[in-house]
Amino acid sequence: MSDVKKTEELLAKIAKLEQENAMLKRDFSSVSKGDTVSVPDAIKPLFDEAQKIVGEYFRNLKMDPTRGTIEINDQRYVLVRASALSNDFLNTIQHLYSDRGEKEALSIGKNFLFDIAHVIGMNDAKNFHQKMNLVDPIAKLSAGPVHFAYSGWAYVDIKPESTPSPDDNYYLIYNHPFSFEADSWIRSGKKSDTPVCVMNSGYSSGWCEESFGIPLTAVEVTCKAKGDEHCTFIMSPPHKIQEHVNRFTSDSKYVNKKITYDIPTFFERKKVEEEMRNARKKAEESDKAKSEFLANMSHEIRTPMNAIIGYVDLMLQDKVSREHRDYLETLKDSGKLLLNLINDILDVSKIEAGQLVIESVPHSLSDLLALKESWAKELVLKSGQTIQLIKKYSDAIADEVYIDPLRLQQILNNLLSNAIKFTNKGAIEFGVVLKDETMLEFYVKDSGIGINTKDQNKIFEMFGQVDASSTREHGGSGLGLTISKKLVEIMGGKIWVESIKGQGATFFFTLPYKPASSVKEKKAKTVKVPEVLKDRLLLVEDNLINQRLTKLILEKAGYEVITANNGQEAVDYYKTEKNIKIVIMDIQMPVLDGLSATQIIRFHEAEQKLNRTPIIALTAHAMQGDKEKCIEAGCDNYLSKPIMLDVLVNTIKKYI
Repeated sequence: MSDVKKTEELLAKIAKLEQENAMLKRDFSSVSKGDTVSVPDAIKPLFDEAQKIVGEYFRNLKMDPTRGTIEINDQRYVLVRASALSNDFLNTIQHLYSDRGEKEALSIGKNFLFDIAHVIGMNDAKNFHQKMNLVDPIAKLSAGPVHFAYSGWAYVDIKPESTPSPDDNYYLIYNHPFSFEADSWIRSGKKSDTPVCVMNSGYSSGWCEESFGIPLTAVEVTCKAKGDEHCTFIMSPPHKIQEHVNRFTSDSKYVNKKITYDIPTFFERKKVEEEMRNARKKAEESDKAKSEFLANMSHEIRTPMNAIIGYVDLMLQDKVSREHRDYLETLKDSGKLLLNLINDILDVSKIEAGQLVIESVPHSLSDLLALKESWAKELVLKSGQTIQLIKKYSDAIADEVYIDPLRLQQILNNLLSNAIKFTNKGAIEFGVVLKDETMLEFYVKDSGIGINTKDQNKIFEMFGQVDASSTREHGGSGLGLTISKKLVEIMGGKIWVESIKGQGATFFFTLPYKPASSVKEKKAKTVKVPEVLKDRLLLVEDNLINQRLTKLILEKAGYEVITANNGQEAVDYYKTEKNIKIVIMDIQMPVLDGLSATQIIRFHEAEQKLNRTPIIALTAHAMQGDKEKCIEAGCDNYLSKPIMLDVLVNTIKKYI
């Protein structure tokens, strides 16, 4: 072999050794030893494990300038000068958007950087979690700060007060002692008036959002680029961030310091969110006005209805002629029909506003259907029709199931009353079967006029009626089936009808089957009206007609009744009168309302160390939340007008 050839081979070997030496210099195994992240002791073991995993990941570094590649663990990376993504970039954006003003131009640049970094953080996290087979949210989070340190973004110091959890309580507060963004400003000799670590905020919140599966954002509240001791960040769900930032900036140690911060917004999202916010505000204002109108109308209608039905009840207790009794019964039934219509309208409004509350309590389904059978028989008797009523109940169903008994009765009332209304003769069958292990199927079958196929969907629509003409034979508001459909769907079921015109109709609806118990509990017997009781009651009612009515009902039940015309009189009576066993409190009154009067009474009891006197709210307010307001104010119970004699007396009896 010639000397020239030998020389060429030797030079090639030298070049290869030089390349290997260069690679060794870039080997991450030779970097400084020690922790790459500071964390609270409680979660340090997970972060120690993350340092091993991530360190191993970055150990496999390959760099080939002849091909323009930098690879770490078979993933291609790029080196970017730090200032290009911070100081230089923001200066360029401010120049481009100079017509928008310095502040807005800077905001545009920061939002752009945050948006990009947030997406990069999410995607890096997703890729890294898959490669490392990480499942636990904290383990996923722990890899982030370590990855952050190895890739040159910043060193992360997570503070002990942090609470990283996959819900609204997520809160992370951390420092970056060495941030590439703040460093680029410091090295350029410039000082910022606002925090500058925008990409750090975006990347870290993106990584954590991917780790915990909930929306997160981060805000820098102090920054070394503006002369602060640390670059401090707060991370939380977007709707909670302002609350956390306010708490941080109100800390006593920052009272004499100027704290400035920006809560990032994304370009397109900013516009959409603004539009949504305005639309939501208008909708809320509209809903509020609607709710207030309905509440007022409910109060104004229920107050006279209470007097009408109440006085009819009192008259029916007296000896009256058969003819007059028929008149009174008709008047009472008409009052109840009107009250049902009011309740239907309120129910529709509650459902549309998303304010309808569905309960799930153990209740005897067989007892409920037996109650509906008695109720339906009474309707049939009043209708004068020759109709056979058949009730069926499957033995396979547990006696007690978790249901909303009031709403289930409401649905059955609508279906049974319709069946009776549209059936002149024949039979009406209703009952429930066990569809499968998770679903009950209720049905009401009649032999009435039936429904055309084309009209079967229409009847479930708002005010939908097969015959809407002025000459229609059967009355009704057209709300019953609409409400029934919405109630069934809210409770997790569905409703439908099968019918042939002239051959009757069968309404079906399903509800989830949740057995509670197979053993019946003994039910409390209805308390009869006491004959002679001398307990003293305080009745607070500003409407003189209703005051006189309620006083008569209570006196007939054997109670001694003191009356007050408003909340202030009630408070005065309560403080001076002795042996008041219970207070019946109206809510909407002049001078002082019932809720305020209740609160004053409760304060007086606490101040004087007196025993608690039961207070029953008896009010025409029957909207969603009214009961809760009464209980919160200090009432022990809540009854809405119009109230029946036995209901009022039985409720009082619970406390005396």
